[in-house]
Order: sequence, then C-alpha cells, then structure tokens
Amino acid sequence: MTTFQGNTDAPVHLQWMAQTPNLEHLRIDELILPGSHNSGSDKQSPNFGVPQEYAQDVSPLEQLRHGIRVLDLRIAVDENYPEGDPARFQLFHLTSSGRTVAVDIVEAVRAFFAELESDGTAAREILILDFHQFEGFTDQAHAQLQAQVFNELGGRVIPFDMHHWTLGQIWEHQPGRNVVVAYNSSSVEELGWDGVTQRWPGENLFNTNTLKTFVDDVSKEHKAPFYLQAVQCAKYSLPFHTPSDLSHKIDQWFESVDENSYIQNFYIINTDWSLRSHLIANCRHANELRGARKLSHPDEHLQPTRR
Repeated sequence: MTTFQGNTDAPVHLQWMAQTPNLEHLRIDELILPGSHNSGSDKQSPNFGVPQEYAQDVSPLEQLRHGIRVLDLRIAVDENYPEGDPARFQLFHLTSSGRTVAVDIVEAVRAFFAELESDGTAAREILILDFHQFEGFTDQAHAQLQAQVFNELGGRVIPFDMHHWTLGQIWEHQPGRNVVVAYNSSSVEELGWDGVTQRWPGENLFNTNTLKTFVDDVSKEHKAPFYLQAVQCAKYSLPFHTPSDLSHKIDQWFESVDENSYIQNFYIINTDWSLRSHLIANCRHANELRGARKLSHPDEHLQPTRR
C-alpha cells in the first residue's frame, strides 16, 4: 500500500493555482479541483478512532498546503458546549474526529493564507469549504455555525453574487477573496453558495469496476452553469469496511495528457487518501488545458466530451 510521506516544510503544490497558466480564464465552477472525501477524518485527528473512521493521512491544513482545494465537511453539533465554544461544532465521520470547525477549518484556512501572503502579496489560491452533512442541527445551530464561519473568514469569502466572475476578474478586482463557503442547507445565508452536488453511487461496498462504471456515467452528465459538482471516487473494502486506497486507479483514470483526456469531463474530484495519488498534478495540467480552451472559445459552456 502506498504511504503518504510528503515534506510538510516544502509542499510541491502549495501555490499550484497561482502557478498554472490560463487558470484566470475560468470561473470557479469550471475548475477541475482535487478534493478530499471526509476531510476531517484523518490519521492525525485528536480522537483515536477505528480503521473505518480514517479517510485521509493528514490534517485539513496539511491537505491544503499539499494542494487539496475542496474540503468535504460533515459537522455534528454538540449541545454540551455553549455557543462560542470551539467544541460545539465538530467534524465527524462515524463519530467525532475531535477536530472542530473553529480550529481545524477556520483557523487552518487563516493560517494557510497567512503563510502564502507572508511577502505581502495577495494569494491566488481558491478554496471551497463544502459543508455537506449536518448531524443534530436546528435552525439556531445553522445560524450559529454560519455566523462563526462568515464572521471569522470575513473578506476572504467569495460571495455567491460573484459566481459569474472568472478567477482573473477576482484576482484583479477583489484580491484577497479566496474562499467559497458551500452550504448544503436551505438556511444558507446570502454570502454562501449552494452545497456542492456530490455524485456518489448510493452505497459504499462494491468493486472497483462498479465504481468506474458509475464514474463513467457521471462523466456524461450535464452540469448547470455556475453550480458546483463533485464526483465521489471512493469505496470501502471488506472485511473491516475501511476506505480503499485507489491511488493507482485514480492515476490511471484521471491522467491529463491532452484536451481529450478523461479528466476533462469532471469538475471537483473527491477521493480518500487524497495525497497518495498524482491527482493534484493532473488537475493542474487539466486546468491549464481547459483554460486555454476557454480562451479560444469564450462563449462555449464547458461540458463533458461525448465519446
């Protein structure tokens, strides 16, 4: 099995979006982005869990530093902690990982951009925080969580009314806006985007061929302009129902060679053990090609290539 052994002091993909030609021609919803599935359930989590819990090797902050740009967040509210206590909103998979929205997402995002902007230059990395699943929430809890996220991130947030802007327009006219808050609830406030549409097979236990057939089906789907869509390239393995390491398959399926490569049919690609594959490098190359295509055909709505 492949083991992630990244150098946390000098991650190769720290600023990959700023370094990718043609990216400025694309809108956020047109990007091909590497995402981590169950981003808060990693082997560095404070709570020791069972193997079924773990889906990533390192913390959300380290995932960002190494190139992940979409975090899949499942949040549980713990009413034993009052409003304002960081432990009130915890990341969970089967159970709480011990990570919290306040510390491991909001503070991590702020730390990530502080590192990038240490020279005083506005960062050109775009992150999507996909608040996908909620456990134990009331309307009041939703309001409290959103207030925490939007207030703490402040001017970092890219409001939904900028959804039609290209990255180039954001970088030129609103430098320092880097974070999309996608919120999978009807209670999302005006600044937030609709939750990412996560396409998954509806079950977790199946073989790799079944997963590939599902991914093929997603590759042919129409995505509405301006909305966010992800394919879940994840499955579990018996006998312990643990997340499978599909790195070799991810590298095969999503290799970026030219503008006709399979990866051009997708937008957000969520995987378990996200830093074990070469998905980020392939997304970098694929976005360069997609951006060049958009420059040549500015009025074309980018849709999967029918084959």
